[in-house]
Amino acid sequence: MPDYTRVAVHPAGPEGCRAVTAHVHSEDQPLGTACSLAEVVDMFRAVGLETAAGWPPIRWLGGGPEAWDD
Repeated sequence: MPDYTRVAVHPAGPEGCRAVTAHVHSEDQPLGTACSLAEVVDMFRAVGLETAAGWPPIRWLGGGPEAWDD
């Protein structure tokens, strides 16, 4: 089975931001920390994960894209 990129957005920490990791080539790589959905999108663009086909599969842990501790 071919390996493909999957992204996990982890539960919000004490400051309301969420760690973002990418699973690529059987390894988890930290992409950074996002404090909003817009920051997740910017992160994807910066590392080349946004393509014409869209984004890689995202696993939302601790709440979906609307769950940010503002």
